[in-house]
Amino acid sequence: MNSFRKILLTAVFGLAVGAVSAQSPEDSTIFAKSRWNEVFREEGITVRKCAVRLFNSDQQIVCMEIDPQLYRFAVVQDSLREKVSKLAKKHKADAAINGGFFKVRTPLAIAVGYIQIDRDSVPQLTGNYNGAVAIDTDGQVSVISWSKKMEVDSAYGGLFPDILTAGPLLIDQGRVLPKWDETEPRHPRSCIGTRTDGNIMLLVVDGRQKNADGMALCELARIARWMGMTQALNLDGGGSSALWSKQKGVVNSPCDKGLFSRKERKVCNAITVTKRK
Repeated sequence: MNSFRKILLTAVFGLAVGAVSAQSPEDSTIFAKSRWNEVFREEGITVRKCAVRLFNSDQQIVCMEIDPQLYRFAVVQDSLREKVSKLAKKHKADAAINGGFFKVRTPLAIAVGYIQIDRDSVPQLTGNYNGAVAIDTDGQVSVISWSKKMEVDSAYGGLFPDILTAGPLLIDQGRVLPKWDETEPRHPRSCIGTRTDGNIMLLVVDGRQKNADGMALCELARIARWMGMTQALNLDGGGSSALWSKQKGVVNSPCDKGLFSRKERKVCNAITVTKRK
């Protein structure tokens, strides 16, 4: 049994029934036994896909597992909105996922929520989110809880040159935060999380297309926990959801339709992954 399978089984069956919804014990068992197809693997980074029926819906899930000792993270944002793939290539990254929320109906890259890059403020509108991606001077990433008062606390800006707020926070110290809500709508989703083994997980759930219904936030939180994440943050979703790798390009199926195939949406910012030298 490989380490990824062990983590799935341990995380799923190690959870108390009260930590998941009343209807999900069968779902957790199905998920633990689901088949993951490896898209590619190299030292320190692995991408896997899974097609499974969960929560009485069809799901297409893609995850990227990263060893932060071999790769460093960064938040990138340019003056104009751009596709995740182009942002990643411009910044010479090996992988990337879409970042936080942003102002729509404008080509300008204007984040909604607090964001700083290399300790500098970038164009943004006020947002109120309870979680953040915080990246230190060594490129190590943390998923942390966040509040408005932290935006003016110079200690955080000094410790973490790159900060990107988003939300909601899905998991905090191993505890699933969103309450179960069967009426919550399903959409494509993106999230980032950390595990106790130190690895970073980038996760995208496809939606709004055949065999990919998307997930509610309460469902996404449980999937993240079943995958062994002890901290997890919801990023922008919908048509923004995109997970890119240098080796395979965009590895999920974005919901926006192009002329002949699915296409990426231009987003405000991205979280990049670059091999350490």
